[in-house]
Amino acid sequence: MYSEVAMNPSQTDSFSLLGERAVLADQARACQCELASIQKAARMKKLCVTRELQQRAEAICTVKIEYVFSDQFDQLNACDQILIPLQKLCAVLNPDTDSESLDFTSQYSQLYSVPLLEKEQEPVLFKGMNYLKYRAAVLREEIDLKSPCVGLLDRIEQKLKDAQRIRDYIIQANLRLVVSIAKGLTDRANLFDDIVSDGQMPLIRAVEIFDVERGNRFSTYGTWAVRNFLFRSTKQRRKYRSTFLSGVESVAMGLSDFRSSQRSYESYHYTIHGVLKKVLESLDEREQMILKRRFGLHQSGTPQKFREIAEDLGVSTERVRQLTIRSLKRLREAVEEQNLEIPEII
Repeated sequence: MYSEVAMNPSQTDSFSLLGERAVLADQARACQCELASIQKAARMKKLCVTRELQQRAEAICTVKIEYVFSDQFDQLNACDQILIPLQKLCAVLNPDTDSESLDFTSQYSQLYSVPLLEKEQEPVLFKGMNYLKYRAAVLREEIDLKSPCVGLLDRIEQKLKDAQRIRDYIIQANLRLVVSIAKGLTDRANLFDDIVSDGQMPLIRAVEIFDVERGNRFSTYGTWAVRNFLFRSTKQRRKYRSTFLSGVESVAMGLSDFRSSQRSYESYHYTIHGVLKKVLESLDEREQMILKRRFGLHQSGTPQKFREIAEDLGVSTERVRQLTIRSLKRLREAVEEQNLEIPEII
């Protein structure tokens, strides 16, 4: 019964028939290898199975099958309680954007193609996903590596594949959750695409370990998991950016008291002078003047204090400090845009 469903490509690839396929597979009897084929192979090659089949069985045995267990899985009517509702729900959902694996980078334009899961739909999908993985783990214990059954391997692989399809659908239905959180964390140090990309990892993990029997909605648990992860990752980017900016000032200040051989100094000075010239041209005249005087890049070569620059410009010392910080930030952006690299001090 199961083999007929599994051998039909259109049914195998259809999400709407996933539930029906799972029910048939769970109700099917243990598969019997064709004795005639085995006997023929034994007579010709003195072997009952090929090396390729053994490698396939070994690969299945090494796969990590992780699932959230439920006492309902061991009940005799587990198929009726779990897979029958899954069959009905999959037939209703049947997403137009169904695919073997999700390409998240192309999902933004189709973000709302998969609707949010309703409260009563979540238990059906999560229990169905975990039950399929549980059954695959149970069937895997029946594998005989010396003489693996083709039908048994087919059933295990199909169950794992269907479980992944359900997982992907849940992820796609909740991807907008990551996008919503990413919008509030976007800044110069954290680009929107980078945050969304990072947020997919905790979302996937949250789907895999979520226990629906605790009575919580997945959106509540998923939001906590994604936000907690992204807060840490965005903070690290801001810290790196802040360190980079302070490093720019340190490099500029280091030019005045750089100690090395004359040849090394001249070589380094020539290189850094070329880089600074390129990035300074991206600033306006006032910003260029402030940075040159602040870091001793003008004719006198002596760094000046904020107070001295402020007196000449007729503004407050605090205003000069703010302009300096803003100019350094713009320098950093110019370095990134022009793909320039500031050499390390020798």
